[in-house]
Amino acid sequence: MIGRDSEMFRLLRDSLLLCRLSCGSRLLSVALFSSVLAITPAHAASTDVFDPLREQAPQFDLQLPAPVIGVTRAGDDLISVGPRGLIQRSSDSGKSWVQVPSPVSSDLVQVRFRDAQHGWIVGHDSVLLHSSDGGRSWKVQLDGRSLLTLLREVYGRRADNGDQAAEDMLGEISMAMSTAASPDVLAAPLLDVLFDARGNGFVVGAFGMILHSADDGATWEPWVERTDNTRRMHLYALAEHQGEFFVSGEQGVLMHQDQSSGRFVMLTTPYTGTFFGVRAFSDLLVVYGLRGNLFVSRNQGQDWQKVRTGLKTSLVSSVEHDGQLILVSQSGEMVAMDRSSLAVTPLQAAKVGEVFAASATAKADALVVTRFSGAKVVEIAKAK
Repeated sequence: MIGRDSEMFRLLRDSLLLCRLSCGSRLLSVALFSSVLAITPAHAASTDVFDPLREQAPQFDLQLPAPVIGVTRAGDDLISVGPRGLIQRSSDSGKSWVQVPSPVSSDLVQVRFRDAQHGWIVGHDSVLLHSSDGGRSWKVQLDGRSLLTLLREVYGRRADNGDQAAEDMLGEISMAMSTAASPDVLAAPLLDVLFDARGNGFVVGAFGMILHSADDGATWEPWVERTDNTRRMHLYALAEHQGEFFVSGEQGVLMHQDQSSGRFVMLTTPYTGTFFGVRAFSDLLVVYGLRGNLFVSRNQGQDWQKVRTGLKTSLVSSVEHDGQLILVSQSGEMVAMDRSSLAVTPLQAAKVGEVFAASATAKADALVVTRFSGAKVVEIAKAK
């Protein structure tokens, strides 16, 4: 489940986005590692053991470039997240940012808001944060310690009642923790979180991690063994429509929540590469990922059509805009796909370097993208 390689755990923990944006690579880039070291708090290098789950995020000098990884809208505001617990808020569509207090110093990689007030953040060290005031304050709902306790309690109780699947899960947990850097912390990163209007939601992450909550994240139940992801592929993204959830991941993983069986069932797609994102609409299911690959289905994943984007680098984000879906690539290139005709229109490239994510803003003609050097507002315009 969460321990294929102990060295991988250390790399995942230190590299911010290795799971999300390495395009399947298991190697840590020098540039990424250097960026992380540049913002490590001074006390982390001291003789004292630095515990990111018990240390609030350091105060960042926002006049200097700092990596921003995830971003989303919270009403008319924007919330962004990054390394060492960095959370920022913008009230002017991304022109300026202020740092928001964060209860952890773990690297944060994704932020989602269900509405203007209720949002969640996920990141490394199995961190899950929740806000009910539009992102002005955040509380911990899960972390590597509480998650490890939860997994052992739930699967232990089921195993005592003769559940062989639970017994197998305990074995996987034990194997993972046998080489863990911290004996009481499950360090696997969480990579996405999503809730519907009724408080029903999921969180997913590396090595097949998936958990379910029916109360806005107050309590959680592990669903790892309730998926067709027996190879424990990394799970990168969630989508939801009318109460049905979808999850995409590495090596072509795409699953949907089957209400009758209470499981996530695998959908067959024409592509075996990684899907970094999935979107679900009433008449359209969209998945996208490596090398500009984009596929759509009009019948909930039974049949698929490839949409040629003309892009060669990985698609990392999608943004709804005027009945279209804007796809943003890792290199900053953008195209707009009409959701009805599936026609693709090239847009002006962001030209801002490597992009991690994108979000709509309160301005109809602009997006905000995240980069190593911070968030950047870019214009939505047809390519010349």
